[in-house]
Amino acid sequence: MNIQRTWVVALLLTIFTSCQPTSPAGAGFTDVSPRQLVRSEDGYLYAVVPTCSRYPDCAGAVLNAYRSRETLGTDDFLLLDPQHAPGAGAGSSAIAQDGTGRIHVLWVTRSGHAKTATIDTATDLWSAATELEATDWTDFGQGDAGVALVADAAGRPHAFWNRRIDGHLRIRYSVLEGATWSPPVTIDDVVQGDRRNAWHPTAAFAPDGTLWLAWLEGIGNYVDDGIIHVRTRAPNGIWRASQSIPGEAMTGIDNGPSMLVTGDGVVHLAFNDTGNLARYWYHDAAGWHGDRQPPETRSHNPSLGPDGKGGVFLYAHGTVPADDLAGHGDDLFTMRLPAGQATWGPWTRIVAGRFDCSVSTRWAQFHEPHPGLRDYAYWSDSYPNDLWIGMNIQ
Repeated sequence: MNIQRTWVVALLLTIFTSCQPTSPAGAGFTDVSPRQLVRSEDGYLYAVVPTCSRYPDCAGAVLNAYRSRETLGTDDFLLLDPQHAPGAGAGSSAIAQDGTGRIHVLWVTRSGHAKTATIDTATDLWSAATELEATDWTDFGQGDAGVALVADAAGRPHAFWNRRIDGHLRIRYSVLEGATWSPPVTIDDVVQGDRRNAWHPTAAFAPDGTLWLAWLEGIGNYVDDGIIHVRTRAPNGIWRASQSIPGEAMTGIDNGPSMLVTGDGVVHLAFNDTGNLARYWYHDAAGWHGDRQPPETRSHNPSLGPDGKGGVFLYAHGTVPADDLAGHGDDLFTMRLPAGQATWGPWTRIVAGRFDCSVSTRWAQFHEPHPGLRDYAYWSDSYPNDLWIGMNIQ
């Protein structure tokens, strides 16, 4: 990193404690299960998101890539290389950086394809797109988070996406080996009878190189029959059989799950139960536990992000009416579970207004500079959607 830039970032870190945007970064929306924010070594914040002009089919959607104008800040963004953006008809997107100045992007298209491309942070230009496979999935709606992307310690991106097979949504997996993506394989190992779909893949690496994958299995939007499954890939590349989190979950759009792994190796997982209550489970050396539930809130898409000190934040919007589970609450809220603590702090409003709950946070186990900055993105409910990005310094 440039020495002068390092000094500037360090100085700013001593001055500022928080930054809430006064205007949107541009057009676009976020999802909870994939991650859509990264920071470069220089401290520039990047976001890659699809646009939506009309729910649920998002006619004319494209992928927009944004970069902050300053190394520290979230109020002013540049739209990068729009003439080469490869995402016409894009659905959900996920990004990860590999430690060499490349941002890898994964997305699915409404024409039924899973694709990848890269953005070079030295030039801020898109590469040509690579097709991973046809998906036979063209009828997804906004909020059907169908992708996840994470990079391992060696910088190899691991991609997960949805494909329709024999009438069921399944989760496919591939890893980039050198310049070639491995042949896709179906990686969810449980689709039970009429529970037709494996949705919302989310992935995270543990410090030891274990790759964790979680997903939601269920029938359809706002049907209270969901099951959260978790599966791991050992550092030697062997996938273990999946486990299920006890209790049922809400299925369909706006329902996570969200996952990260803190530096102590504890896996943190958030999702909605059948009444849209935010639920939190964690996995340590003794297995899965559900004894640290957050203060009760009925919301959509509870989202986990790091607190910069080994703990986690949980994000959600205002309370959903009990008689309208697909309804909406105003404002955005967060609460914190500090490292080593068993009790969450109170819900705290961080943004006032009519914003969606689908908060995407910046976190990765590897190749994640500036861990002391807490970045998160969210979007307005009006159409076409506006993307907002906030920041707190721990």
